Amino acid sequence: MQSVIDDPTRASRYLADQLSEAECAEYEARFIEDPEAVAELEATARLKIGLERLRRNGELSELIAGTGVPHPNRTWVLAMAASLAAIAIGIGLWFPRSGTPSSPVLASALTAFRDHNGHSLSVLATAPLFRTRAEKYDAVIELPQTRGAIKLRVLPSSPAESARYEASLARIRDDDSSERIVAIGDLQPSAEDGFVDVYADSALLAPGRYRLILTRAAAGAAGGESDTFVIKVNGHH
Repeated sequence: MQSVIDDPTRASRYLADQLSEAECAEYEARFIEDPEAVAELEATARLKIGLERLRRNGELSELIAGTGVPHPNRTWVLAMAASLAAIAIGIGLWFPRSGTPSSPVLASALTAFRDHNGHSLSVLATAPLFRTRAEKYDAVIELPQTRGAIKLRVLPSSPAESARYEASLARIRDDDSSERIVAIGDLQPSAEDGFVDVYADSALLAPGRYRLILTRAAAGAAGGESDTFVIKVNGHH
């Protein structure tokens, strides 16, 4: 990759907060035009976290000491460590542009989201969704600077207190096709105002367009009804 040829240490220095403000701005601007720069940063982040995990567990030193090669080639050793690091972190990390999340992006209860200390996330933003809006997007969400929950208050076109609903979230690609991310069920509208509340983890929402579909569970004459909402997410991931 050209970005690696230009400066093979840039991704590592960026993650270590060792770049100047000008260098950071230039590097981040490149993410928009160069998908390989994003892939480089993701790969470096995975490697750094995986190596740190191996070091904490005492496995990295054992790996290097137990290669069985009298004068081990450093590149080969690092390549082996990188392979084990990738296995070590497995699906523990999820980057929203591909793959299946290991943590829920969407949930029916706030308690589904936990930080690294096991505490529930706080609601940092609330977005109401209903079909009477004439704007291009049914909701525009600004990602918070810190990790938190985003509360989506969805109003069905035919709310009923006894009804049950399912919600699915899909990422809309640049060509307007969509990739389904997650679906949750057994949702019940609020007895007070008829809105169905779902929660999203801001750490797992990348900037972009999303399609949220709320479907009434198939029971009775109104079963199978669905409402579609388009959401724009802005901000830094």
